[in-house]
Amino acid sequence: MTDERRSLPLASSSRYSPEIFVAIAEGEAKALAPRVAEGPEGAIEAARIASERAVALTDAAHAHEPPDRPIACQKGCSTCCQAKVLVVAPEVLRIAAHLSATCSPEKLAALLVRVQAADARTRGLTRAARAEAHVPCPLLDADGGCGVHPVRPLVCRSWTSYDAGACERYWEAPAGKPTPPQWPIGYELAQAVLAGLGKACFDAGRDGTPLELIAALRIALERPTAGERWHKRLPVFSGAKDAEWIEANVRSG
Repeated sequence: MTDERRSLPLASSSRYSPEIFVAIAEGEAKALAPRVAEGPEGAIEAARIASERAVALTDAAHAHEPPDRPIACQKGCSTCCQAKVLVVAPEVLRIAAHLSATCSPEKLAALLVRVQAADARTRGLTRAARAEAHVPCPLLDADGGCGVHPVRPLVCRSWTSYDAGACERYWEAPAGKPTPPQWPIGYELAQAVLAGLGKACFDAGRDGTPLELIAALRIALERPTAGERWHKRLPVFSGAKDAEWIEANVRSG
């Protein structure tokens, strides 16, 4: 799921070598593929297990190799919730199922309108162009918090900034700036689990290509049978596949 350009530098003394992250991804794929193969509900369960695994691995790393500085991210901080977020199908199916179970029909209809509007503004944008567009995630609640926090994507879980002020300054005008400093181990662990979940999809004979969150969520909300269609290997999420990711990974082999 990740590529070298998105990896973060690790301390030379860290026990978390690139080989460890590869092994984590492979282990998660092996464990999750049978769940994905069961059907849409199994895929949703695989996404839940993957999220729990990311939390457990991050907690263990925090105990053994804690961050150099306190993590600045707190509830209600949504500064970075305008970035392009990539997910795999089980994650977006989990989010859609959560929304269907917790929202009234009226609230769900209003949310779909926001998702459609955000998708219209962001569809096809590169990571850099998306940052410059300043389109907030349509899943934010009235207080600026994540409206799907318990089922948020692994990418969202992976970002752990050391400096909230640096995040604010970056997002005011991100062009040409490096992203704010963050805890690299936590980032790479969540990304490794995500890579494992994506590989589990492919190993189960389903499409694990990364999807842009808003476009994929629009499809899942507009088409309640999206999970069944994806499980039947139909290209229901083809319009949400992230072209930037595909181009980078095809080019890099």
